[in-house]
Amino acid sequence: MSDHHEIERTFTVDSRTTMPDLAGVGAVASVGPPVVVDLEAAYLDTADLALVRAGITLRRRSGGGDEGWHLKLPVGAGRDEVHQPLGEPEEPAPDALRDLVRAYTGGQDLGVVATISTRRTTTALLGDDGAVLAEVCDDEVTGRLPDGPTMSWREWEVELVEGDVDLLDLITDELAEEGVVPARTQRKIEAVLGDRLHEPARPRHPLIAYLADQVDALRTQDVAVRRGDLQGVHQARVACRRMRAALAAYRPLVDTEATEPVREELRWLGHALSDTRDAVVARELLTTALDAEDPALVHGPVRERIDSTYEHRTRAGIAEAVQVLDGERYVALLEALRALVEEPPLRLEEAPSEKAMAKRLRRQARRVGRRLDEVRGATSPEDREAAWHEVRKAAKRLRYAAEVARPGLGKPAKRLARAAKEVTQVLGERQDTVVAREHLLALADDAGTAGEPTFTYGLQHARQEALQVELAYRAWETLDMLKSGTRIAGVAVRLK
Repeated sequence: MSDHHEIERTFTVDSRTTMPDLAGVGAVASVGPPVVVDLEAAYLDTADLALVRAGITLRRRSGGGDEGWHLKLPVGAGRDEVHQPLGEPEEPAPDALRDLVRAYTGGQDLGVVATISTRRTTTALLGDDGAVLAEVCDDEVTGRLPDGPTMSWREWEVELVEGDVDLLDLITDELAEEGVVPARTQRKIEAVLGDRLHEPARPRHPLIAYLADQVDALRTQDVAVRRGDLQGVHQARVACRRMRAALAAYRPLVDTEATEPVREELRWLGHALSDTRDAVVARELLTTALDAEDPALVHGPVRERIDSTYEHRTRAGIAEAVQVLDGERYVALLEALRALVEEPPLRLEEAPSEKAMAKRLRRQARRVGRRLDEVRGATSPEDREAAWHEVRKAAKRLRYAAEVARPGLGKPAKRLARAAKEVTQVLGERQDTVVAREHLLALADDAGTAGEPTFTYGLQHARQEALQVELAYRAWETLDMLKSGTRIAGVAVRLK
């Protein structure tokens, strides 16, 4: 399985439009000769077009130099295109590609929803050194639905190869002078499906709209984890936390008999992914600290030991995370989340008033205050650390509750969310020093057993301990900002 990242732009043209000479646009020095190919593509999806609606394309294409199975996933400003060999004409989509999008399909059958034939004339835009900066494709397209009419049109695609987005913008400007503008629909499959692809209305209720966004985020990170993206594990856990916190903060608005079981399953998923995340965090923390260290104070193969210790753990962790995502319990959770968004168990259908939203925020802010009282009352270092952890959790819930309230309360809720985020980040960094010290001790033991110097591990341990003290002061400073944020949002409470 191979993949690459594509950034392209599609333009609307008619049969009479002539391609202008793009030599001299930006770094384009010359234009290569035209190459004509015929492409045949069958597009697969669920009956409800779950993939296309999510911006994902799955097709089987023959013809051209890259024929095969293509899975296109929206990533950043472009799309990642994952390739599999073509196989026999009647073979189903490869399991490897189907598995990547399981969070969207739910294991439903995939069938052909459209076929598209394209006569493509490609010209390369070359730099001074002959490098291909971009390719311009003049496409004559015919699209067909299994039970619908045939439609034909012409379009141009400009895809970057070694050029950058600035070049793509310059080409767009050059084409605009010729009356050629970006197409309203950037994907051929969307043009063929037309009205069948109508977008469902966004939920009007702020809590349900927020949950819908987080369900989308969880599905996106599901794909990332399956592709081996270590950050995908972290972001999947963040989506779980956001949903759990939002449902907890706004309990009076929903039927808790329906939502509490979902919260518990979200807790389970976050915990199931935690070991993988812990290994990733530890490696990042220790590597970053080592990068900042004076090389003269790095004794022995410290970096090599860190890499060898955590490389295996992270690889094993990703494999374990994928096993969790393949499990029936996770599939059931996705279905429960879908039902929660599509048929929300609201006590009242109408959106809550600003006063009601502010009341929920005030309650969460007071929760932060109570957790701070526990920090002040702690009688041992262990109790104090546990209390700070509870402060962090309460501040996270306040942050996510403010994010839910932002559509109704506007900038005050945005500022409150930002202030709460500052608290959680500083307390998170403080907790990281605790985690780092635990791992440094374990690494030092292993190094000593292997006859390696342990000086650097002890030095790093001391630096992390000093950083923990510094971050304690910064935590109180961020709490001042949070107190200001609660006042501006109209939910002022005592925090210090």
